[in-house]
Formats: sequence, structure tokens, C-alpha cells
Amino acid sequence: MRSTARWCCGLIALSVGRPSPALEGPVAAWSFDDRTCEDAAGGIQDAIDGNFAFLPEGVRGACLRFDGFTTRIRREAARAPDLSRGFTLQGWVALAAYSWNWTPILAQRAGEARGFSFGIDSTGRFGLHLAAGGRWTRCLGAGALPLRSWHHVAATYDPSSGVRLFLDGQPAGAFPAATSFDAAREADLLIGRNHEKMVPAHLVREWAAFPSWWSFDGLMDEIRIHDRALEAGAIRSFRESCGSPGAPPIPPRRFPDVSRGPRRFGAYPARLAYDEPWDALWQMAGEPDLVVRFDELPVHLVFWRGTRFSPCWVTENGKWMADQSLETGVWPEELRRRGGSGAVGCCEHMSDTQCRFSHVRIVENTDARAVVHWRYALVDAALRFAVYDEVGGRGQYGDERYYIYPDGVATRDVTGWLPEPEHRAHQETIFLSEPGTRPEDHCELEALTLVNLRGETKTYSWEDGCPTLDLESPVIQQVNLKSRFKPLIIVRPGSKMAAFKGEIRREFSRFPWWNHWPVARIASDGRYAMAPDQASHSSLSWISQPSGALLYGLSDKPAAELLPLAKSWIHPAALAVAGGSFSSDGYDPDQRAYRLRRLQPGGSLDIALTGSADSPVLNPAFVIRGWGEGEAALTIDGTPVPRGRDFRYGHRHTLDGTDLVVWTRLRSEKPVRLSFVSLR
Repeated sequence: MRSTARWCCGLIALSVGRPSPALEGPVAAWSFDDRTCEDAAGGIQDAIDGNFAFLPEGVRGACLRFDGFTTRIRREAARAPDLSRGFTLQGWVALAAYSWNWTPILAQRAGEARGFSFGIDSTGRFGLHLAAGGRWTRCLGAGALPLRSWHHVAATYDPSSGVRLFLDGQPAGAFPAATSFDAAREADLLIGRNHEKMVPAHLVREWAAFPSWWSFDGLMDEIRIHDRALEAGAIRSFRESCGSPGAPPIPPRRFPDVSRGPRRFGAYPARLAYDEPWDALWQMAGEPDLVVRFDELPVHLVFWRGTRFSPCWVTENGKWMADQSLETGVWPEELRRRGGSGAVGCCEHMSDTQCRFSHVRIVENTDARAVVHWRYALVDAALRFAVYDEVGGRGQYGDERYYIYPDGVATRDVTGWLPEPEHRAHQETIFLSEPGTRPEDHCELEALTLVNLRGETKTYSWEDGCPTLDLESPVIQQVNLKSRFKPLIIVRPGSKMAAFKGEIRREFSRFPWWNHWPVARIASDGRYAMAPDQASHSSLSWISQPSGALLYGLSDKPAAELLPLAKSWIHPAALAVAGGSFSSDGYDPDQRAYRLRRLQPGGSLDIALTGSADSPVLNPAFVIRGWGEGEAALTIDGTPVPRGRDFRYGHRHTLDGTDLVVWTRLRSEKPVRLSFVSLR
């Protein structure tokens, strides 16, 4: 009956002229109150794609949540309203984040040749793009819409006067436009997503541009289309008729809470929650993430899909520190040589937004240590290798093993397949910022403290620009996050440390600041953060070590007090084995452990560690191959040490037998004797 009445009004308009505003309603209207995408004005049930949810807390009744990635409402072109004589587009929106470039609220367009797109840009400004008089015209409001609050936005096009914008019922801009609107009659009418892929805005490298899909990120309600340009009073009246909506149901986005659960040391499979629409995108069953907990420390080591499983050290107050890991790339000169074919730009784990290659698994999990293996591919944003052997089917990959101990310290042992194996580490010190925060919220401007083996220290500030790391021969880097426990990195002598000096925009942050990683699903070689709306990261330094593992961890000690830890790993105390039942295979810095093996059944394992000021004994670990299934008893300098927090062990079962892995809490700058006895 409502459709018949509207049709009758149209007949009256043809016979007596243009009707009064009171008699002319919208030609399309979506309220979402019945939890469908029905156009109540046109009586059409429109199709909706992707992940979405109808939520009860709208402006009037229910509203529709768009996931920022896939959601789209589609009206077939043949059933779209005729807007050739002018139009008004209006609705209520609540943004969860700004667009990666331009995202329509309503759009019916064919490129930039015909049609219109009413939407939000990458800095939060709303506006109208349209084709008129053979030109594509962009009309934008002056300021960014605040996040996580309801706002009424409207745009009108009148062939005689041009474009007008309205925000919350008030004028927000007027723009001239040609008198002839070039409609895209052949294009579908879309709500919430572009008609085609688009390159994200604010690229770090314009020559490395990758088109991507995304959708509106937030809520919509009361979306309306009129086939004429409404007067300002009519737009204001509709805005006022909706009252004062409450806060929209958009919870703050926070990195996963890993503080809950048992306080027992070990690696735990998990399915970490971030944001419901983002979580719903993943085609991964079970518990794909890993969290390493420390029973005596309020910190964690996290391998999460949001970072492509790149491990992050998480402090007691939720500050996250990550690492770049291996990286290759194809740069302009090489691109020209290749004729523009193949991979483009950075090839790294960050590009694998859906974790098609990247995965993580537990190798060992005992009271003494956890060993985690992370494997990833070095691919560009289109998932292409910089170098690929077609015959052998070999690309470029990274295999990283983390040997993690109860004292909050781990080694990172890296093998890169480039495509031949190389045992080396590539380190870029990175910290993360969750949505709603800036880099300065997480890291002190005096961001790094370095220490060398002579005990000399120096702290470097980013207050007046990027510093030069000029301390001679540093082996310790402490990252001064705004936390009690601070990340540490220890390297071998001869390694090089340099500050990350590029891509700083001081009008936004004292630190480099990008948001193409973590969390983001767009294909991107690098995108500058323009606002704290997305998860983001910042880089502080590079570390180059020719070979071998690096040492990582979290500590509440001043940087200078980490020197005994560094010395115990760089210059470990010499180990001697007494008797003939066991032998030593030496110290393995890649595992931070002494390696021993049983030569014959029976007998105790008696060892001496020659601790000194230059080679202190500090929480040593032992891997004893062929130990067998027996439990173990320990004495140190003749004093029994009960199994517990100071003496931890576990059995490792392999195809060759059963090994014993031991960690002890022990600090000494003098020789010390340990005796292990098998308890059968």
C-alpha cells in the first residue's frame, strides 16, 4: 500500500508540477530494524555479502555493523533509483577506524567516468565524489569525523547550484559542480564497499603500490536516498527527528589479553581474541596462536596471527615489542631490469596478511624450557618471492627456533633459506601501538640504552631527531618502553647497531610510524599512520650479526646490571666432566645450554663449571642426551637442591632415545660443582 501511495504522488507531480517537500519522501531507505537489508521505501530486499552483524543499539532501533574488510550491500543496477535530476544522500555513521583510502557509504560509479560515491576518506573526512560535465569532482568536509560516536552526514547535488555537505544537520561545505550529472546506470548501487580494488593512501613507496579490497569499518543506520536535492531545513529536521543517540556499540580495540590463565611456565596453544569482526575472517581451526607464560614473571612471549606469528615480548602492563626478522626485496633498479615483472618492494613475513605461509608450533615443552618453531616466507604484498627457482620449486623462507627459559630469557636461532641455507640473524627493534594510542604512549623518547662488555653505558633520545648510536662495541640493547619490565637484546661482539633513521615525520611522531602491520589485512609494502585509529608499529634500530643466535628477554633490572647475563652467554664458563659415564659436546650459544651425552649406563654426571668475573655462571641449562627415563637429583657443591623453582627438568623423547633437559637457578663468579644422579 505504501508503494502505491508513492506512485500516486509521482502521477500528481507529473500533472501539477513539483510536489512540496512534505509530500516527497526518499526513493530508498534502509533502517535495518528488521535485521535485514530491506529498502523500506522501494520494497526491495537487497543482497548483503561478507561478515556483518545487526546490532540493537542503533540510532533508531537496530543498526548494521560493517567489518572493515568484506561487508557490502548490493542493489542491481536495473533496480537502482534514477538520480539524474539531482539527489540527496544521507545517513548515520559511527566509525571504528578511518578508511585505508576512500570508502563509500553509498556509491554507484564506473571508475571516474560516471556516477557518484558518497563516503569517508583516509583521514576521516566525509564527502561526495561525482562525475558531472565530463569531470570527476571531489568535495570533502573540512575535518575528520570523531571515532566511535554517531554522526549524521548528508550530501546534496543540485544541477543548478552544485554540491552541499551537511554534518549533524549543519552546513559543512558548498562546492560548484557542472549542471549535467553523468550517471553510471550500468553499475550496481553499493553500500559500504568500493566497486573495485583500490590502492591504499599514504604509501611509503609510491612505486610499490598494491590494490586491495576493504569495506566501511563501523556502523550505519537510517541510510536514505532522495531523487532531488533537499533543502537545508529538511536535512536538519531529519537529523533532529532522530534525537540524541547514545554511544555506539564499538568497543575499543586492544591487543589480546594474555595475562589470564595459569601461572605455570610453558608454551600454551591459544586462540587469541582481538576484535570480533577481525577474528571472524580467519580460516584457521583450533588454537593457532601460542603464548609462553613465566610462573615467576608478569610477562609473556606471544606468537599471534595479528603479527603473522612474529613473536612479541609483552610487558607486565601490555606493551608489545616485536622484530622484523629476515627480509629481502626487489627495488626500482632491479624492477627495471626485470621489465616490471615479479615481486615488488619488501619481501618479508609482514606481507603475509592471511598467514598463508607463516605458522608456529611447539617443539619442546617441559618445566626446564619451551622450544618454539616459527616458519614464514619472504614474499611481497602479492605473495611473490624475490627469487624463485621454478625447477626446484624453491623460494625464500625463514626458520626460527626460540629456546625459552623460566628466567624470561630466550635465544632466537635463525636459518634463512635464500634459497641456500644461511645461519644468521636480521634484527630490527620494533614496538607496537594498539588502536587509540601513539608511539609516544608506549616508548620513552630516551628509547634505547646500550652497554658494552667494559660496562660502559649510553642512553639515546629521539627528542631532537634520530640519534647516532656511537657507543663503542655494544653487546646489550635495552628498549625503554613505558613499563617496569623492559625488552633486552644481547648480541655477539663484532655486531653492529644503528638507529632506524628513515621515514620519520615529526608532525605525527618522534618515531617512525606505520600501520600496514600488525593486524592490517590490506596488501601493502608500507603505509604511514596518519592517526591512531589502526594498530601500528615503530622501528628504533637495526642490528647486524654475521652469524649465530641472538639473546632476547624482559627484565626489570637497569641495563648495566644485565652485563653478567651477557657475559655468561658470550663467554660461558668452561665445563669439565669427571668420570667416564658422560662426555661434553661443549656450550651451544644458539640454545644457551651446555650439551652432554651419556656414554654408558649407570654412574652420576659430575661436572665442574669454572665461573669467574669474565665468565660468570648464570642460570645454566643442560641438555643431556641418552639420559633415559629416570628422574634426576641434583647437588651443587654438595648441597642437595630439590626439584622446584631452582631446579627444573623434563624429558625430551626422540627417535634416538630419551634426553634430559635441565635449567638451574644459579649465579656464581667462582668455580662450582654440580652432580646429577638418575633416580630409577
